[in-house]
Amino acid sequence: MPKLAIYLFGAPRVELDGKPLVTDTRKATALLAYLAVTRQAHTRDTLATLLWPELDQTRARAALRRTLSALNAAAALPWLHVERE
Repeated sequence: MPKLAIYLFGAPRVELDGKPLVTDTRKATALLAYLAVTRQAHTRDTLATLLWPELDQTRARAALRRTLSALNAAAALPWLHVERE
């Protein structure tokens, strides 16, 4: 299994097997950090509201879908289990 490292001191960054994991937004890094720190499952509504409080729920969930898709495109992370709701 690949090694994922999340660094939160200084500028947040994520590495996969010692190489930077490049994502399209800072929200993707924030999402990974939040999931790693809390170490539990969260509903899409909860994550969408947390990361995009300024958006209505429909737009926030759309932004979350795009972010999850970007993470999957950057690296298929085996420990990131995403279920459809």
